[in-house]
Amino acid sequence: MSDKQIDFAETSFAIFYLLFFAGAFGFRADTSETSVIPESIITLIRYAAYATTLMLLSLRPVETLKTALSNKWALGLIAIVTISFLWSYNPPVTIDAVWKEFIPMFLLSLYIASRFTLEQQFKIILWVLVIVFLESVALAIAMPGVGLHTDGPFVGSWKGVFAQKNQFGAHSTMTMIALFMLANYAKEKQRWALALFGGCFAALLVSSSVTALTLSFIGLMLTIFYRRFAWLGKRSVLLGSLFVLVSISFSYLLFSNWVDILAYFDRDPTLSTRTLIWHLVINYKIPNSPYLGYGRGVFWDSLSLTTGFESFAYHIPPHAHNGFLDLIIDVGLIGFSFFCVTWFMTYVRAARLAYDRKEAAYLWPLLFLSMLILFNTFESYLARLTTLYWILFIALAFSLSPKVLSSKE
Repeated sequence: MSDKQIDFAETSFAIFYLLFFAGAFGFRADTSETSVIPESIITLIRYAAYATTLMLLSLRPVETLKTALSNKWALGLIAIVTISFLWSYNPPVTIDAVWKEFIPMFLLSLYIASRFTLEQQFKIILWVLVIVFLESVALAIAMPGVGLHTDGPFVGSWKGVFAQKNQFGAHSTMTMIALFMLANYAKEKQRWALALFGGCFAALLVSSSVTALTLSFIGLMLTIFYRRFAWLGKRSVLLGSLFVLVSISFSYLLFSNWVDILAYFDRDPTLSTRTLIWHLVINYKIPNSPYLGYGRGVFWDSLSLTTGFESFAYHIPPHAHNGFLDLIIDVGLIGFSFFCVTWFMTYVRAARLAYDRKEAAYLWPLLFLSMLILFNTFESYLARLTTLYWILFIALAFSLSPKVLSSKE
């Protein structure tokens, strides 16, 4: 095979495996316990792609090892989650979750970081985002029993391939931002992306996810701010200071009048019981195992650990509706500290890169890391189950390491 054919094959594989983790094959109806695609096929895809990733990494042992060792904090975070079965409240469940979910995500992240440049990664991510979005729209139109909520309080809202409308909203938001960057900041601007951008905005409206709609505006504002104003020397310092001042003032106004504002818009002051869940998790659940957590994937499936939610938060939730709290529940404050350091280091490196290279592919890491924090404030998109966001975060953590970045350049 020629180099071009090898590149095409590996790019196609990366897109395919990312689609798997994004949920492109595991969609189902609200009232169904099984996926539309048979579970046996999904299992075959999972292990075949798992084995392929291992093979591809083994074919480039030097690049793989160099990439893995380039970010000690990210590697430490991966290690803590992986060995959390040692102190888990249910070791078999943690081992199963690590083996089937966490390690495959890490290996794919490592493969993407060691194999592709940032420009190639941006193209791959864009393909994945657009394909999943178009698939979700097609399901909502052609198979409304699958692509729409047909039960519960969100009847009629679009959810596409996802289990819930907020997940579809978050995905549409990231797709909007990526398309906006492609249309305006890419080396070769793609104006067709603006049409699809409009489609994403329309999909956000019909998803009825107010959180995602709000975050989409914030994301676009951040994109414009980072691109136009963030790198103008002394002027950027002034604008940055003003931005922080306005943000703090707005936040103070928002939180001091939280209940009144939500009541005005006829919204639940508890944010659909989120604040009740957070209170119980922070004050009663985390203190019971503060440093190392309960082990990966154990807490929310344990009846003994989730006692109290029925009377306090009116139901046992599937997760904490906050990615940071879920990470602390899994691996404690020690694991969360490794995440914070990893994110901060990666964010600083992404900011420096955006200063040097202003094209979309080099601005994308900074936007993604910013949106990752915002998304996980009200939902759980970090290391819980399998998620595209965790894969991209770890891939960027390794990709932006100076040694890896310089070798690719």
